[in-house]
Amino acid sequence: MPATSHRLARRELSAPAVVTLSVACTVGAATLQLLLTDALGVFFGICFVLMSLTAALMVRSDGFFVVGVLPPLLLVGVLTAVAVIVPSGIDAPGLADDAGLLQRVIAGIVSQAGALVIGHAGAIAVLGLRIVGAPAGPRR
Repeated sequence: MPATSHRLARRELSAPAVVTLSVACTVGAATLQLLLTDALGVFFGICFVLMSLTAALMVRSDGFFVVGVLPPLLLVGVLTAVAVIVPSGIDAPGLADDAGLLQRVIAGIVSQAGALVIGHAGAIAVLGLRIVGAPAGPRR
């Protein structure tokens, strides 16, 4: 392996570490958005996309699957937590004030659908580029 690859490999994180950091960053972005405004919005969506791309860039090659399925699961988890803790934090057009947990989570997914699609597609594209650009292993 060239020296550049060794330097880059030293900075990659394991899948559990990437998931932990991703959860912390996404929860932090949601908290900051809710403190600044009354509902999740564009700031949270941008942070979610950046987190998805960063996770795909930071993970070791043995954690590609985990990072490939992380964005949708993370978004549903954060939206569920927001719907439980601060129900008014998920504000979608036409959502009733007395909407239940499942309705709020679905409304949150719909309102953040653009960020989810861009973040998930971007993460998969980055992982694909990393696979294509990986050095060839030893031939048998």
